[in-house]
Amino acid sequence: MRLLSRVVTALVLLLGSAWAALALSLTGAGAEGAHPLKALPALVLAGAAVAVWRRHSKAAAVAVLVVGCAAVYGWMRTVKPSGQRDWAPDLARAARADVDGPRVTIHDVRDFRYRSTTDWDAAWYTATYDTRELTGAWFIVEPFSGFWGAAHTMVSFGFSDGRYVVFSVEVRREKGETFSALGGLFRQFELVYVVGDERDLVQLRSNHRKDDVYLYPVDASKERIASFFLDMVARMNALHARPEFYDSLTNNCTTNLVRHVEKVSAVDVPYDHRTLLPAYSDALAYELGLIAKDAPLEVVRARHLINARALAADGQPDFSRRIRESQATAGSMP
Repeated sequence: MRLLSRVVTALVLLLGSAWAALALSLTGAGAEGAHPLKALPALVLAGAAVAVWRRHSKAAAVAVLVVGCAAVYGWMRTVKPSGQRDWAPDLARAARADVDGPRVTIHDVRDFRYRSTTDWDAAWYTATYDTRELTGAWFIVEPFSGFWGAAHTMVSFGFSDGRYVVFSVEVRREKGETFSALGGLFRQFELVYVVGDERDLVQLRSNHRKDDVYLYPVDASKERIASFFLDMVARMNALHARPEFYDSLTNNCTTNLVRHVEKVSAVDVPYDHRTLLPAYSDALAYELGLIAKDAPLEVVRARHLINARALAADGQPDFSRRIRESQATAGSMP
């Protein structure tokens, strides 16, 4: 029993020190990446805890570690998000909107045309959307190749004039910065709502990144879709006034969509592994009846995998119509 107690104490000290080291080296790190030298206080903390253990007790050693980690956490909270940094070119502008009743004018809708994932023609535009003309919403899932359970999720809204606009909750990278799920746990990236044309945000993923992309019609009434749209617009605008950090567990693409859904739906969305691992978020949506349940899940997935249609529609002005061919239409959310 004493051996088990020692092993547990050693594990607690190891994990706590590792967390402190990561927090010190990653928090606030920009394009330059982690700062290993900033992790040195974590080594001092670990050494102090071990010394206290040897001279006093395991409980005293854990207490030293807790106090040290609390101090590190307190320092982390002093690092504040900002809306003013040297942003990566594709994230240089953050969409914002003017709302006049049912009419929403969105500025800086992204509309890039890609030759590859690193070569594009940049463009943004301003457009006015009338929520009374909404025809549906689509839940988009992009599982990441080679990363089990990882995915990006988005929502697209369609209007009676044939236009579609996509909302994508993302990290707002600085120039030269690359995304890291680990860095996303330590206040390294700001959060941004990217709003764009489907020929940008969808085609980039299906045709250039070559990731699988699933486009599911949301089973929702027109009223709930309008509320969903307006709630996303309000959150997007709020981030301009009060920036937030992205968090890989609690403030990511999928958790934000879940909060929007819960505000406009009678369905309570559980926080389980399908939210934490968004590659399976379509299984959760299927279970909750937010997407079609007229066939087994694998059949529904195959029906809404759009890559072949997206490649055939590459560069076409009616890209959005083409990728929806043969898809079922939306119904009514409970």
